[in-house]
Amino acid sequence: MSGIFAAFLNIGAAAAMPVDMTVDRLLNICKAPTVQAAIASGNELGWPRQADAELEKWRTHFVAYNGGSVDVVGWRRDNAGGAESLSFWIAVGPNGHKACAYSTKKPDGLLDALSESLGAPDSLEKNDTIETISAFWKRGAIEYSFTQVGSYAGVTIGPSQ
Repeated sequence: MSGIFAAFLNIGAAAAMPVDMTVDRLLNICKAPTVQAAIASGNELGWPRQADAELEKWRTHFVAYNGGSVDVVGWRRDNAGGAESLSFWIAVGPNGHKACAYSTKKPDGLLDALSESLGAPDSLEKNDTIETISAFWKRGAIEYSFTQVGSYAGVTIGPSQ
């Protein structure tokens, strides 16, 4: 009986272990139709959710800029390789939209994985002197942007402008 109990504990521990972000996971979370759906998908990462208080400064600036309300959720994970964060929001008002942003200090392979999933970028710029890469895709009404500076990279997914 104790062996069965130990097995359940191990299964629970495995389910709670944070998982690495993949492009498939990122795109799945970012295509969520609602914040609640994004929360369900994002919580599968096992990363700590950001508290409302942690997001309040961002929310305040966003509302001042955008001119309407916003519902936002975020996750952040700190590990030996550096911090990763993911935010998903739906804005309401004159500039209403849905968008998602991911940042990492471990960008190895991220651009290649995005290109594999989305196809070749519509634009790609590299500057080896200042160690920057930027790539942009427009797929239907959605824009995907990748920016890397040194060892930091960010992906933003949102509506076409």
